[in-house]
Amino acid sequence: MADEENRTQVVRLLGDMMNAHSDVVRQSTEELTSLYTDPDSTVQVCMVLGNVGKLPAMRKCAGHILKNRLGQPDVWKNLLPNQQKEAQDALLGAFKSLTMNDDENLQLTVVRNVGLVMGLLLDAGNAEAAAWNDLIIDHVEELCVSSDKLSQLLGAICFKLLVKTSPDMFEKYLVRAKNIFVRTLELAKEQGELATPATEHLLSGWHMAIPLFSRRPCDQEELAATLPLIMQMTHAFAYQPNPKRSCRGFDVLAKLNKHLPELMWPQLKLVLDELFLLASDTNLGDEIRVQAIMALRNCVRSKRRHIIRLKMMDKLLMTLYRLMAIKPALDADGEELYLGDTQEAQSPLSEAAQTVILVAAESDTNRVALRALRLMQPQLEQQQSAVHRVAAQLFLALMAKGFTDLLADAPLRSFISAVETGIRDVEPMVRRSAHFALSIMAENLQPEITVMAPKVLPLFCEFFDQMTPEQRIADHETESQTRMFCTLEIYCESLRREALQPHLGELMKRLMGALQPDNNSISLRQLALSAVASLGKISKDLFRPHFDEVLAITLPLVREKPPEERMLLRTQAIQVVNMLSNVDSEKFAENAPVLMDSYLEMMEHMSSTQVFMFDMLAMLSNYVPEQIRVNFSFLIVGVLAAIKDGKDSDDEKDEDGFDAETDADASVCAEEDSIGDGHGDQTGEGNTRSITSSIGSLGTSAAPDEALLCLKTLAINMPDTVMPYISEATRCVSSYTDSQNELGKRAAFEVLTEFAILLYRKGDRNEAKCQLNELMPDLVDFVETAKETANVVAAMNCITQFLKLFGSEALEGEGFADMIINIVRKTLRRKLNCQFDIGQDTKMSVLQQWSQALHSEIQVMEAAGEMLPVFGQSMRRRQFAGHFHSISNRFLKSLRQCEPTGQITPHLYFLYKLVYRCMEPLGVIAEQYYDVLCYSVVDCMMDNKPHVIQFAINLINWMLTHAHDKENMETIITATSQVFIDALNANSPLANEKREQVAAILARMMMNCETLSTEQVLPLVYENLPFSHNFDAYIQVVPALRKLYQQKPAVLEPHLSQTLKVLLESLEKHQLPNEDTRQTAIELLALIKVDQTSLYDDIGQQFPGASALIT
Repeated sequence: MADEENRTQVVRLLGDMMNAHSDVVRQSTEELTSLYTDPDSTVQVCMVLGNVGKLPAMRKCAGHILKNRLGQPDVWKNLLPNQQKEAQDALLGAFKSLTMNDDENLQLTVVRNVGLVMGLLLDAGNAEAAAWNDLIIDHVEELCVSSDKLSQLLGAICFKLLVKTSPDMFEKYLVRAKNIFVRTLELAKEQGELATPATEHLLSGWHMAIPLFSRRPCDQEELAATLPLIMQMTHAFAYQPNPKRSCRGFDVLAKLNKHLPELMWPQLKLVLDELFLLASDTNLGDEIRVQAIMALRNCVRSKRRHIIRLKMMDKLLMTLYRLMAIKPALDADGEELYLGDTQEAQSPLSEAAQTVILVAAESDTNRVALRALRLMQPQLEQQQSAVHRVAAQLFLALMAKGFTDLLADAPLRSFISAVETGIRDVEPMVRRSAHFALSIMAENLQPEITVMAPKVLPLFCEFFDQMTPEQRIADHETESQTRMFCTLEIYCESLRREALQPHLGELMKRLMGALQPDNNSISLRQLALSAVASLGKISKDLFRPHFDEVLAITLPLVREKPPEERMLLRTQAIQVVNMLSNVDSEKFAENAPVLMDSYLEMMEHMSSTQVFMFDMLAMLSNYVPEQIRVNFSFLIVGVLAAIKDGKDSDDEKDEDGFDAETDADASVCAEEDSIGDGHGDQTGEGNTRSITSSIGSLGTSAAPDEALLCLKTLAINMPDTVMPYISEATRCVSSYTDSQNELGKRAAFEVLTEFAILLYRKGDRNEAKCQLNELMPDLVDFVETAKETANVVAAMNCITQFLKLFGSEALEGEGFADMIINIVRKTLRRKLNCQFDIGQDTKMSVLQQWSQALHSEIQVMEAAGEMLPVFGQSMRRRQFAGHFHSISNRFLKSLRQCEPTGQITPHLYFLYKLVYRCMEPLGVIAEQYYDVLCYSVVDCMMDNKPHVIQFAINLINWMLTHAHDKENMETIITATSQVFIDALNANSPLANEKREQVAAILARMMMNCETLSTEQVLPLVYENLPFSHNFDAYIQVVPALRKLYQQKPAVLEPHLSQTLKVLLESLEKHQLPNEDTRQTAIELLALIKVDQTSLYDDIGQQFPGASALIT
């Protein structure tokens, strides 16, 4: 009776849970969860859930209570067997009573509780429990394979809900689930109805089941067997109008690729063929095609090698190419927006572009380059479709953007040839696409594309030649014009000036044509002026042939008072004039007074200082300091104001940046999703701009870093004039040492270093030393963290200046010595942030002759090499010896294990010079490195580069001068003499000037080493006498001949006639370089005159002036 009352009360409380009053609902819920928790009440809750006669709302309340109870430990175990059976019967009834008329929440509630009980029965592990679970699975299968559509749909929903709500239980029935999945889909396939709501729910459930297979390796083959059906459903759903349903198959593929990719690869061909078809079908919506392309990209990322083994990489690349072979959108000028929609979210074009880049990035650069060229060459050559030729250009450009390694010479030449073909195409749209491709390659194929300068630079000339009169006079520049001018600047800035020189004349001819006001628009002239400034900045003195014509066209622009629309034209003209000051200082000095007058006039009428104006002031301070001094109080106010205003602006930006951090993060993500960077974005000289970032209008306000660098130059050129303002200037500048702007930070360091030098020289050592102590840790940190090589070199030079100025006092700060030696160590090991591992092979040695970026990287090493010996001079020798050993031990050990080859790379040459530079600070301790120095001499003398040979000559002379005892001297001569003897052989290619220096070295060796064979060496010396290029060589030869005549006259006797002629002629023509050598020659001639009077008289009469000196 009590049980019956309890059950009645449970039903009443479940009814109260549907009450409209929240208090009643809360109270009834509390009573059900606290008072009525006995097994019999639990059974009653199950019966209410299974009673179709109850209101759905009450059944859902019962399901909610039951779910919470079954989730508690031991609730099910506390039920008696008959109670468990009663509950199971109720739940089975509830499950079988579900229809499509039931709302989704009731379906979910019933299935969830059924799944919970199935899991509990599995834990019990008895046969009777397993049989009940089989009844549930059987019912699901029965529904799924029913001929009734609604039953099929209900079965699929139950299938999905069981996976969703009870994954741990479902894991035990994966094989049964696979059978249901396959059987249902095979029936749907027979009926031609693979894409139905029922199969969608089934596929959704299978999607959720995939991760479960990762925990059951024994069942994974069952999952793999479903892949053909999954691909068929992917195809079928792709053509459904519902976007969510259309992408369902791709979701399953993505899940499978994420959790069990190894199951996909045995059937990769099947997957790829279907994805190729879907990606290429223009009848499908963009969203579906995007999903197909993204799935392809996942395949590339995971199984690129397998795709190649299947011989499907060509098909993949051609599929991507065809996706790009569409007519581009046009901008307002009617020009193509190449890859313009790659900035939009997920279009087929953008995803195809991303995938091309990924293929290039993931593959061996040169192999995939050759493959791409083989596939694209026919497309470039065909004449049926200009759109396809455009697509081929874009395809190769994207490939170039993705490459991560250096492109070899052969494919590099082919890439440039493809662009060259496009630039000469008859169709304007193809030519513009080639211009676009060139801009991408010039930026991303660094540094190797610098070697192609003889091919690339003429392409810019062709671009200028192809411009029509209408294009030249258009009132604004088009995208293609701006892009090509910016590409020209960026590419030229990546070159060594020696590589640019052969093409400078042709480029300047075109640019000067673009500067003529009658035939060109203002905007085109602005672009041309910017390009001229860039070429001149790179070329420096090599630009002299163009000085006059450039000045003639820019000086009037600087001096005029332009209207607003021409203000930017004058700004660019100022930049060009500033550049000319570094081209020909003498010619520039003639125009400096006029320019200074114009500068003052401009400053009076400007509301704010324009860009390049401070550069102009800095440059003029070197030519007309007096004119500047007269107006200095007016000018310095503008400089300091720009510095202060710039810092205030930076602070505001920092605050805005903090507030917009989330937006910035989103921007970074978007950038990562867009077309990624290529392998070579470094162009040296502190330049990091890209083609795209360069396009746009130039601002007219001067940047604070320009004002800072101006202040530094003023302090160098006009120290006395700057001195009264140094305190105020220091306060303005000091705030920039923590700037986020790297160039501004570097400029601040340089200014403060110059101020410290100025204070030191004016006698204020204490203030100068305070500056040093404040700056040194920041300088060291900047060297380690700065990204641009030019900025790092500048900071290293500041440290070197402090060391030269203060000596040991510069290292008194705590840890300063360790800081400095640490950055030298990091530099030598290429561990600074600005450095990259360029390797030391022959390819890199060639590239260093062309690429400014690689040359700049060497300049960082050189700056460290300049700093190290100065550092050594600032401390005790033994202390420096310890530091030098710590940084040199690695490469010196390697050198000592090698044999000289005469193949001196730039890096090896740097190491040899570094060791040599450090010998002086080491003093006598340098002797322990003489073996390395001798090795360096021999290796460098075997090379054929003049500067390397000269280094060997200088080094051996230093060693012979600093050898402290006879034993050291003989060791040095024994180790090195043969290479100098070989250098004077008749078949040696050594130049005459170097031969004379080598002859002097051998003469010096004869004088200091008794074991050296004079019979072998002396004839070689005499073969190079008399000297005609290097008279300083007599300093070594004359004393050696005198000593030899005194000690071994018989050896010299065969050469007495030549000796007399050489010495008398050199005296007659005043060729002996100093008085000591002259006196030694006179003494030797006097000795010969006494011993060989007849011979002397015969020869001496030919040189009466010299003979008169011999008594």
